[in-house]
Amino acid sequence: MSEQIPNDFASLQTFITKIHKEYEVWYAKACRLNYRIWYSLQLLSLLSGFITSIFVAFQTQETWTFTTRIISILIPLIGSLAATFILQFKVFETWKLREEGRISFQNLVNFSNSQILKCKTQEDFQKLFEEITLKTNQIENEQSNKFFSLYGSNFIASFTTK
Repeated sequence: MSEQIPNDFASLQTFITKIHKEYEVWYAKACRLNYRIWYSLQLLSLLSGFITSIFVAFQTQETWTFTTRIISILIPLIGSLAATFILQFKVFETWKLREEGRISFQNLVNFSNSQILKCKTQEDFQKLFEEITLKTNQIENEQSNKFFSLYGSNFIASFTTK
């Protein structure tokens, strides 16, 4: 029996490392990506209005040409598209959701690493393995349910049929 415990410890430690590398790291990357997208689009939306105001304010009768009119139309258009993208694709909400997932998996890995030290018998290792698996499934199911409830089936547009 004493030979079994080191194998159980190593197997469980490998499983915890796998959760960290495959889940926690994925959620951290997804979180950073969503944050960068949200921040960039927010900045683009904000700056486009400001830049348009400055651009138009410095135009004179002589510099107000067809090109400057097009520019004064395109800059706010880009800002509006950025704001629409943020709202339509719920970038902030997705960022928040992925951050919650990252925190949940980080907590699970920390919990698992502390609990593995308390395991003395094969039954302890088995119970911890089952608990970690259950919590992993709960986090994934929660993330999935929140993600699909966030976007729904009529994600971009819905059309009624007659």
